[in-house]
Amino acid sequence: MAELRPLRGWRFALSDMEHLGARLAPPYDVITPEQREALEASHPYNIIHIDLPREGDGLDRYTRAATLLREWQEKGVLIQEPAPALYVLEQRYRLPNGQERVRMGLIGLLRLVPWGQGVLPHERTFPHAKADRLALLAATRAQVNPIFMLYSDPAGEVMHPLLAARPEVPTAVGGDLGDEAIILRLWAVTDPQAIAAACAAMAPRTLYVADGHHRYETALTYQRQQGERNGAPSDASYHYTLIYAVAMEDPGLTILPTHRCLHDVPDFDADRLLSALEHYFEVTHYDPEVELLGELHKASRLDRVFGLVLAGRPGGYLLRLRPSASTFRTLLAQHHPAIAELDVAVLQSLVLNPILGIGHEGHEQHRFIDFEPRAQCAIAGVRAGRYQAAFLLVPTQLNQLRAIAEAGQVAPPKATFFYPKVPSGLVIYDMNHT
Repeated sequence: MAELRPLRGWRFALSDMEHLGARLAPPYDVITPEQREALEASHPYNIIHIDLPREGDGLDRYTRAATLLREWQEKGVLIQEPAPALYVLEQRYRLPNGQERVRMGLIGLLRLVPWGQGVLPHERTFPHAKADRLALLAATRAQVNPIFMLYSDPAGEVMHPLLAARPEVPTAVGGDLGDEAIILRLWAVTDPQAIAAACAAMAPRTLYVADGHHRYETALTYQRQQGERNGAPSDASYHYTLIYAVAMEDPGLTILPTHRCLHDVPDFDADRLLSALEHYFEVTHYDPEVELLGELHKASRLDRVFGLVLAGRPGGYLLRLRPSASTFRTLLAQHHPAIAELDVAVLQSLVLNPILGIGHEGHEQHRFIDFEPRAQCAIAGVRAGRYQAAFLLVPTQLNQLRAIAEAGQVAPPKATFFYPKVPSGLVIYDMNHT
């Protein structure tokens, strides 16, 4: 059972002339060092100072984050919702091809449950990332970015009462977050009947984590630690976590591919790579790259195709997997059938590991691979000499993700890139003031 509940969230207090985008930041785990510095310099009250804090004023970075949060609350930089609310979030954005989409979801609290008891993961987590988030959560007792979750609701039963009860004027409006052309509108829905109807509609549904696996596990760890210390009262604030939930059927839900950009691979040889690829793939050259991108765009999931762009080589290559029994035996020998359906698993098992010597572990992936959701940026990186090569993928499908989660499996790293991300700082859950 999914126990959804409202919260009296904390939001930035803005004058009519202030821009919400100047206070928000992308999720901590997609921010580059350059973006971090730019966000820090952009505004003294940007949420980056709390979500990715630095040492200062004689304090370690986690204590400083907690101190800043309390100062901002006391100064009125942050204000608390007068009444418990579920929040409706609309994000209007454009895809890389220029197509406009609108995604609608809700922000609220979800009662924490162990994996497999109504909440399903699809990614593996790593200890170092959880340690950082746990230290921040323990110091601040606050969550500034919701965990991105999916649920199935073909009839729109969860969102319908909230959309009908939302105020005429949005609670907050923002746009131009970083370099993304994203316009967002947020409504605080405080009508008790609408909230009760949405919570009741959500109750029987399974939730699938899209983004935020580390933060969900961090919240579970914090819940256990607090329960051991305080006797685990059933209504304690640490039993809940901040979520953003969107229906799988929402027409604005987008998964972008995560292209693999190779750098610093020892003894990399383009000719040897192309020759080795012939064993598993039909290799076709296209010049210019736009023709290659067109072929990738036309491909269906059943085609099992990849693009390849090589430094010093014009155009690019379309790699089409040969449908041989031996190929699929190789994949199934290494993966659960649900994982073997993923293009990222095919690339890892047939190319990255056996040909280039890049293992599947996270630290090894990040040592030799940059992950880029925009094909043109991946290609530009190759042409500029930053990358030795770029493998271009088609997006993972939502039904593939669901099959993996329901089979109790976890996908290879960076199998999905849900777009757009939900910014940090939009709604803050402070466990000290609920």
